[in-house]
Order: sequence, then structure tokens, then C-alpha cells
Amino acid sequence: MKGDDLFEKSSMTFGEHLEELRIALAKASIWLGVGLLIGLPMASSVVRYMQGPLEASLERYYRIQSESEMAKALNLDSVSQDLSEWMKEQKVASQMMWVDPRRLRHQDSSDAEILRNADSEGLPDPAKLMQLRLFVPIDANTEALGLQEPFMIWLKAALVVAVVVASPGIFFHLWQFIAAGLYPHERRYVYFFLPVSLLLFWAGAALAFFVIFRLVIDFLLEFNSSMGIGASPRLTDYMSFALFLPLGFGISFQLPLVMLVLERLGILSVETYLSQWRVAILVIAFISMILTPAEISSMVGMAVPLIALYFLGIAMCRYLPRSSMQHSPTRDAR
Repeated sequence: MKGDDLFEKSSMTFGEHLEELRIALAKASIWLGVGLLIGLPMASSVVRYMQGPLEASLERYYRIQSESEMAKALNLDSVSQDLSEWMKEQKVASQMMWVDPRRLRHQDSSDAEILRNADSEGLPDPAKLMQLRLFVPIDANTEALGLQEPFMIWLKAALVVAVVVASPGIFFHLWQFIAAGLYPHERRYVYFFLPVSLLLFWAGAALAFFVIFRLVIDFLLEFNSSMGIGASPRLTDYMSFALFLPLGFGISFQLPLVMLVLERLGILSVETYLSQWRVAILVIAFISMILTPAEISSMVGMAVPLIALYFLGIAMCRYLPRSSMQHSPTRDAR
């Protein structure tokens, strides 16, 4: 029945399109508000969970640095596998320390007694100091340099959760706005675009979180190590990157649908997509550079899937059924 079509709209003027956009954004904002009510209680857990990849990479970075230092000190190519596995299991790194032998003689005494004994025996003789290798727990925690940083990160995490949770409603109203400007026979295909759009958005966000994060962090830590620079990540910088990169990936993964819409509306053709693929790859590389941090692994991590999605878009344009998407002779006369 005609009234059952949720996307059935009449042709509108420019002013009516603006009003329709305002309504769509208002409805999407309501969905975002509902998502925020869900996201706020989950924000603390999300922040702790998203610190996991960084802490794991930092732990591995410090441990490998420690193993390399030990092997160099002992004139070995590498430490034994058993020692490496033990350090990994215990989450420890080694440190070289110079120790006053008098402290070892008084190891059963309290700290105060050790200090009194050391004072009575005079300052330590540098020539008599002993060098010991100690194994200490690895501190892989991020740090906040301002009192307001954890609170702002908590709000950002709640917002990202809200966007992901409310994405079905947000996408529905955005596609509803797009459908209002299409031919009546074209609007039914919004029912196809909406679920595919959601799947692509979630796929891009999942790729960023479960794959790209670790690649980026490991690459940056290894690069810092090659430059002889230590790693002390700042909470705000990492969490801003960790929270919003999935959104950038999710939005960019809409590429095949955008290509399909443009082709079905007659704005671009499959031949144009094929002939301009080099230009498309250049544009994708530029977009990847803008939407990701300024380092190579995340740029490649976004560009490669987008290039694959570009050719997937071409395949969708060529092979998806077209019979029911033929232009009708007239628009809705209402």
C-alpha cells in the first residue's frame, strides 16, 4: 500500500529540502541523545578497554628493549627463550643498578638501620660498588597531564558509544532525507542502502579497533626505538586517536554505496569509474592522510581497504539488478 512506504515523499523545492534536512537532523539528534544515555554509564569501561592495546604494546616494547640490552651486555645474539617467556609471563623488565655491598650485608635490617649503618661506615667507595641486574614490573600505564583530561576523555568515549549505538536511527533518518529527493521508484532502494550502510560502518569501525590500532601503536613504538626516543604516551592524545579513528573508518567505508547511488542516478557511469581509477586511488590516499594520524601504517590501513571497496563499488554498479531501477517517465505529481 502507498501509505506503507516510509520513504514516500513528493518532489520538493530547495526550501522544503532544507526544512526536511532540519527535521532529519533533529530526529537523528534525538537518537544520539538516547545513545548518549546508554554511553555515559559505559564510558569508564570503554576507556579502560581501549587502553588495553596500548598497554599491551608498551609492555612488549619495554620487555624487548630490556632483552636487547641484556643480550648486548652479555655479548649474546639474544637472551634464552626460557628467560624471554618468563619475563613475558611475569610482565617484568630488567634494570642494571649499582649497589653498596653494605646494604647487602644489612639486608635483614630495616631501612632506617641500613641508613644508620651506612652513615657510620662513611660514604660508599665507587670502586667497591656492585653491579646487579634486577627485574622490575613494567609500568605501561598512560598519564594525564591535566586534571580535566580524564573527564574529557570520559565524555568523548560516551559520545563515540552513543554514535555506534544510535547509528541505526541516525542512518535511517539521513537516508530518509536523501530518499525525499529521489524518484518514487528509486526510494524503495533505500531499504537496501540502509542495512548495507550500517554493515559497512560497523565493518570499518571494527577494522580500525581490532587491527589498525595495534599496527599503528607497534609501528610508532618501533620507530621511536630506532630513533633512540623513549615512549611516554599522553592519555588525551592516545584516546582521541583511539576513539575517533573507528568513526573515520566507518564513514569512509560508505564509498561503495556512494558510488552506486551516483551511478544509478546517472551522475557517473561504470566507464567513468574504470577510466579514472588512478585519480580515485590518489584521492583515496589523500583522504586517508587526512582522516588518520600522520604515520604510514594507519594511512595504508585505511587506503588499502578503501581501494578494494572502490572496485567493489564498480562491481556493485555493474552486476546489481537494474530492471527495477529504471527511471520512471514522470515524477510524483503531488
